Amino acid sequence: MVEGNNYGKSDINRLLAVLQHQEADRLPHLEFWVTSQSVFEYVLDKKLEYDVVDASVGGQSITPEDHVEFSARLGMDAVVCNFSWRPNNVFEAAADGGRHYIDGTIKTWSDLDHLEPPPPLADQLSRLERYLRAAKGTGVGVIANFSSFFDSALRAVGINDALYMIYDNRSLIERLMDTLLEHQELVVRAVCNRFANDLAFILVNDDIAFSTGLAIHPDMFMEIFPYRMQQLILPAQEHGKLVAMHTDGKVDKVLPILYDLGFDALHPVQPECNDICELKHEWAGKMAFIGNIPTALLAYGGEEDIQDKVREYCVGLGPGGGYVLGSSGGITGNIPPENFVAMTQAVHKYGRYGSLGKEERT
Repeated sequence: MVEGNNYGKSDINRLLAVLQHQEADRLPHLEFWVTSQSVFEYVLDKKLEYDVVDASVGGQSITPEDHVEFSARLGMDAVVCNFSWRPNNVFEAAADGGRHYIDGTIKTWSDLDHLEPPPPLADQLSRLERYLRAAKGTGVGVIANFSSFFDSALRAVGINDALYMIYDNRSLIERLMDTLLEHQELVVRAVCNRFANDLAFILVNDDIAFSTGLAIHPDMFMEIFPYRMQQLILPAQEHGKLVAMHTDGKVDKVLPILYDLGFDALHPVQPECNDICELKHEWAGKMAFIGNIPTALLAYGGEEDIQDKVREYCVGLGPGGGYVLGSSGGITGNIPPENFVAMTQAVHKYGRYGSLGKEERT
């Protein structure tokens, strides 16, 4: 139980308690990926002197110092430091000014000789150190987020081509997965060996499902995925860290696999293809859930509609812990800053344990 009445302040202990199916002072809220310059500038109340880079394409979306201040101003309980290696992706400019993934370049065995190198580990560890320094004494925790081997391999080939290749030339795509896994496992181990005691938890980012279920046939998935993922997260588990998974898509058949591997939480439980209330009831005490507030609502809804939805989630998903409020995707440029802030303020208003859904009046 988090003591005191600092409902509006960040508190990593609040987050950890709820992830372990305990009730704290109020529901925590998290956003793993904010890629909107206007949202950052609105919350920080200043113009950034640099361009925000889209974290989904491997960038670090904001400086560690600004990111921690952003979270502290919102009362958000943790920030994410990315350790990504997603090589050989092809992007094109979009009308919204961003870059959108369209393909990969690994089509043949010879293309493996042209795999783009990973970021230098020393640079990644130095950035994590900046996050930890900035967060010290703020109540904001730091999450280490690692790209994985499954969807990174599919993206390196090109999603559509990869879904054929995994049946027609499985040895090639598994070789690519193993190359990605070997490096990222070393990164996870280096991070955990040096910083495990300082980190909130470990996040693995690997889209393994579509809106209809697993991305590939379940039998093949079980041959390819579990033993590799076990290798990737083993260093975190050896250090006693909670481990969360990000995957889009329908997750009812995914959850038993993740649970058997030892995952503790799942993000973002897309509302278009999942019933989070049903899943939370089924997995109570076993798997925590993060997210699920529809990004379409945040983009196009009114502030009152957003507050009503948050209140509904606080009442329906808050009891007993195991739920962290957040969006069903990420906070992108099409979401008005006022709507995003309305969501976070509504958690503080309606997410207090002991009076979930009720606005306390002073």
